[in-house]
Amino acid sequence: MTSNSDLSLSRAEAIYLHRHFFRSDPPPVVVERYITANQLCLPSLDQSSHRLVSTVVSRQLDPEAVEAILRLRRKNPVLTRKIQILFYLVEVRSTYYTYFVNSPTGPFRASLDLLTSAALAVWKLIKGLYLVQRHGLV
Repeated sequence: MTSNSDLSLSRAEAIYLHRHFFRSDPPPVVVERYITANQLCLPSLDQSSHRLVSTVVSRQLDPEAVEAILRLRRKNPVLTRKIQILFYLVEVRSTYYTYFVNSPTGPFRASLDLLTSAALAVWKLIKGLYLVQRHGLV
């Protein structure tokens, strides 16, 4: 049985993660399916996983930066799994098409996008290192 606090945290996670990655509120059906998927795929979290997720959500930390560092350190994959659940739920919806499918561009634009993405990845790693240390997430 899932407690009301777990449901509240899952609802807050869905909304916060969606806002972070897609800059909008999620449709109610995505929130409900996110909660259900978490109940099925991650039925019980250990105390450190619960603390990690609740800290990221309550302090509105950058989940992408924190997740990148935890993934590199091969520590606590719960944030990765929760982001994957959200992405699995939205990638099949037509309104999210442009987030998951690249449109054709020329070589100059592609090179510029690649350099921008590389710089952003380095920034996320630096930010993630800071956030993980600052908030004691390891």
